[in-house]
Amino acid sequence: MKRCAIYTRKSTEEGLDQAFNSLDAQREACEAYIASQRHEGWKLVKTRFDDGGLSGGNMDRPALKALLAEIDAGRIDLIVVYKVDRLTRSLADFAKLVERFDAQEVSFVSVTQQFNTSSSMGRLTLNVLLSFAQFEREVTAERIKDKIAASRRKGLWTGGNPPLGYDNIDKKLVVNEAEAKTVRRLFELYLETVCVRSVLKIARDEGLQSKQRSHGGGKPITRGPLYHILANPIYVGLVRCGSELHEGAHDAIVDKALWDNVQSKRRAASQRKGIKTRSSNPLSGKLFADGHRLTPSHASKGGKRYRYYVSHAFEKGTAAATARWRINAETLDATIVKVMAEGMASPDIMQSLLPKGASASDLQGARHAIDQMHAEQLGQSSQSILLRWVTRIKRVDLYETGMEIILYASALFGKDVQLPLLETCVIKSQTHIGKRGTGLRLVLGKTETHPVPNETIAGLLKTAFLWRDRWFNNPDTALKDIAKEANTDISDVSKQMRLAFLAPDIVRALLDGTTSDDWTPERLRRLADLPLTWSEQRRLFGLAQN
Repeated sequence: MKRCAIYTRKSTEEGLDQAFNSLDAQREACEAYIASQRHEGWKLVKTRFDDGGLSGGNMDRPALKALLAEIDAGRIDLIVVYKVDRLTRSLADFAKLVERFDAQEVSFVSVTQQFNTSSSMGRLTLNVLLSFAQFEREVTAERIKDKIAASRRKGLWTGGNPPLGYDNIDKKLVVNEAEAKTVRRLFELYLETVCVRSVLKIARDEGLQSKQRSHGGGKPITRGPLYHILANPIYVGLVRCGSELHEGAHDAIVDKALWDNVQSKRRAASQRKGIKTRSSNPLSGKLFADGHRLTPSHASKGGKRYRYYVSHAFEKGTAAATARWRINAETLDATIVKVMAEGMASPDIMQSLLPKGASASDLQGARHAIDQMHAEQLGQSSQSILLRWVTRIKRVDLYETGMEIILYASALFGKDVQLPLLETCVIKSQTHIGKRGTGLRLVLGKTETHPVPNETIAGLLKTAFLWRDRWFNNPDTALKDIAKEANTDISDVSKQMRLAFLAPDIVRALLDGTTSDDWTPERLRRLADLPLTWSEQRRLFGLAQN
């Protein structure tokens, strides 16, 4: 006995409400064919597999999924369809279906085309027919696309939900005067304020709402719909066709002068925002709190601009939000730089940077590259360091009890550093969240007890490294040339440059202030007898290990 299942499909819902529709006609023909094969042991299963109003261009069909589930369960031996394109119009999808049928030893039969997939000739014929079915579908899609484009070039509306300010009457856009007043008011508000947030606030205060539709609407206007309204040329009587604008057959709501002024203001604001975002908010798009993205924001008071990173829930004012983050951006930027610096200085960082079993030379090379990186950052502000590091940062996650920074390990050092680095490395730090007004402040755990670096000593060390690199990299440069540019003596340059040859742990100790108080900036500047070996240097600075 062969258990047979009939699959039927119709692309549109037209006529499906009739007593005898296209699906019933397909099924009747298939049932008659199965009855004619009763002597071969064919028997129809009771379950119906009908997909009405669904395209054959994809596999996302309820009845088809149910049929495939029955096949996988081993309850179907043979599939019967009226025509092959009822099952699918995609050659790629059909190849997947045939492979799935073969795995379960299931055959496929088309009533009107007299073949099945149990033979190689049947498969060949199916592939040919499906190629033409797919070609027909693509030609139909191109024809519809061309028809829509031709209609838009004539200024005709091609359907869909009518925008705010218009109604669909006899497949034409007709101005809804009550909604048109809302549209004009939004354009006027933007021209006055040139600020989307201000427009939204005034719109809420004045009770301006989105378009009322059968499935929703009639709510306060939000940021996304406002952007769409301000950029939609349909309000000035135009219809967009690709990148072109054509004169529409509908009436305009906004006059040309108001439209042009608003578009000019929008372009100028977009350019300013792009510049500020790149320089002032380097972490934009990479900062998350409790899994939710934090976005840049700002406030002005007394002529001073204050930057913040806020959660989407806080910006929307959602009362039910569980995590409403609002953190001072400058403080957070500096905190992240500090956490990265301490994480990179930790001995444990090697486990995140290098694979297991790394050689001693790789470990030494990585530590040297880290020390060089720290030397380059001496005396720089947190904002400058962050701007240089932003391409190395993949993601920063904040929690109430911790911070996690994911870095691109392979991008930490220059191209001249050849090390078997892992793809990413993670730096973690304990944090505590404290409230401050409507915002939050981020308090680091262990890092708060670390001394503040001495800026004068940091400046001396930075200058020493710069002089050393210039002297090494430019053979024609003499000490007298450096001294002349720095407006000092050769002996001072020679003594201060010795600081560039200090051991890396001594440099970190000087910056952190963990050396004895005797090592003042003046003593470092006049240091004449500096030992050449790092072990002797550590004894001199009181950092020798027992």
